[in-house]
Amino acid sequence: MRRARRLLRLLLAPTLVGLGLAGVTSEVAVPRYQSQSRLWIDGRDVAGGRDGVKVLSSRDFARQVIETRRLGARLASPTSEGRGVLSGAAVRVAGYAMPPGTAPVTRETLALRTIERGLSVRQVGGGQVEVDFVSADPRLSADVANAFASSYIELRQTHAPLAADEGSPSAVPARMVVSAVPATAPRWPTPLVSSLVAGIGTFALVFGLQSWMRRRRSTGGHEFGAVPMPETTPRPLQHLPWIGGSSAEHAECAEMGSSLRLLSREREQADLSRLVELRGAAARLVTVTGSRADESIARCALALGRSLAGAAERRVVVVCLDIASPSLEGLTADPRAPGLTDLLTGVAGFSDAIHRESASRCHVIPPGRGAREADGLVAADRLPLILTALKQTYDHVIVAAPPLGDLVGAERIAGLSPTTILVTQPGAMATDAVQAFDALAALGFGDIAMITFTPESPEKAFSRAA
Repeated sequence: MRRARRLLRLLLAPTLVGLGLAGVTSEVAVPRYQSQSRLWIDGRDVAGGRDGVKVLSSRDFARQVIETRRLGARLASPTSEGRGVLSGAAVRVAGYAMPPGTAPVTRETLALRTIERGLSVRQVGGGQVEVDFVSADPRLSADVANAFASSYIELRQTHAPLAADEGSPSAVPARMVVSAVPATAPRWPTPLVSSLVAGIGTFALVFGLQSWMRRRRSTGGHEFGAVPMPETTPRPLQHLPWIGGSSAEHAECAEMGSSLRLLSREREQADLSRLVELRGAAARLVTVTGSRADESIARCALALGRSLAGAAERRVVVVCLDIASPSLEGLTADPRAPGLTDLLTGVAGFSDAIHRESASRCHVIPPGRGAREADGLVAADRLPLILTALKQTYDHVIVAAPPLGDLVGAERIAGLSPTTILVTQPGAMATDAVQAFDALAALGFGDIAMITFTPESPEKAFSRAA
């Protein structure tokens, strides 16, 4: 479910931008219609076809056709016949509008521009020449193609040489083979295809830009000092001691049953602190998590941080990722004090987000203002960068995290090679703890210690050590 919400957030912005541009494109894109007429030109002259193409494509001939066929008004108004305000704006941007400060463009000039954009003349063999015209008006396209063909035929007939023999009719220099008709469907790409291409292309562009920006933020520096991301190498999985662990399998073993006993909570906490102290530099970053959401995770992290801070004047900071824990509330005098979210967004520096805890020498970074979901903090691109910077300042960085087995971004925390404390539930099946252990190992966590605290009565508050 968390991964689905994360994916939805990633896709929301590209989808909205793509749909918006697709909608604009569907309004702006004007359907174009193509009509074609075909001429046959006297083939006795080998160069007749080529000369015909030159004449039909010349600007002087176009000017003559516009004038004699009275096409100037229709060609000079490409946005007429109700094609919409946006479509008209697009056509004007394409070249029909005048740049500021220039002289007005005449109707003849606009008509000639339309001819230049839409007219295509080519020789197809056998003495035939095709005249194509493309415009936003299907009837205009057909009329222009036929006008050019008819005008050329008249021109050839006017200048056709007389037959050598007296009384013989003149040779037919050109004739219409196919007359253009208005097209019933626009040519490709249609406005629908154009809008789809624009929408999909914009989606891909925005999504790629988001990914690039996330990668850049995760590897770049920030205002509190540029800290390069460490190069991490996979470490072999190491199952550290299971503190306070007792399984049904052990209880059923006769020779071990008499020697095993549950340690007190104080002894279990002392064993955990001793384990972290013995690991030294390998435990500069300690991640405390659990098999399921439970208050014992935050209490364990706080108790561990306070214990380490009180021993040999170690510099210890507790980073609060588990925002749902009541134990992590009230660690600072001001409940609205800046914290982890402020660091992640860059609105506060370390000096503002790090606070001294009143109950010990331990420092804490609270969840911060606006924190609502733990998975959002875990998935933040700058979280590994912040943890790396803290490791360079403190002897131990204790991260009070929610269950990480199914959270997006947990693998990047694993890439920092932390010592991981997996808090399991007393009385739970041993298979539950094993499954939680395997889930963390699959994410890349290498050094995992499990701890099961002895249950105690409500009046013996665990927070004596926490």
